[in-house]
Amino acid sequence: MKVSKFLKLHGMLLLTMHPDFTLAEAARRFAQPVGSRKFSLAVVTDVDDHVLGVLSLGDIAHALGKYEEKAAHMLVRDVMTTAITSCGVDDDLEDVLKRMAGTGIRHMPVLEGGKLSGLVARRDALEFLYQQASLDVAHLTDWLFRSDARY
Repeated sequence: MKVSKFLKLHGMLLLTMHPDFTLAEAARRFAQPVGSRKFSLAVVTDVDDHVLGVLSLGDIAHALGKYEEKAAHMLVRDVMTTAITSCGVDDDLEDVLKRMAGTGIRHMPVLEGGKLSGLVARRDALEFLYQQASLDVAHLTDWLFRSDARY
């Protein structure tokens, strides 16, 4: 299954941040759910939706532990992770999950034309693939054992 199909069927809720937000502003954004979802990672983008990095709750916690009160006034750009791995909308979702497992990451920004198009979260993708496989098995079972089968 292509990443684009996963994003279309699963939805594309994600949290974005501007690199010039303070960590206090970023923490407030993390505290506000998007729909019914809470996030532990935000994609940091410029005004044109080019991905600059990612910011996790762990990044904020690390800054608080290291810089204490000063951390609230630090900028997202100062603590975000810039060495990120991304994928494209035409990539195979299973291959993306293998890359994520191989690199030990849980979230991968999806790019289309160099711009942010979505986010693959490992947990969401695995749950989605499991549900799709369960539906396929149920459909095949119904087809194989329906009452009008001739043999």
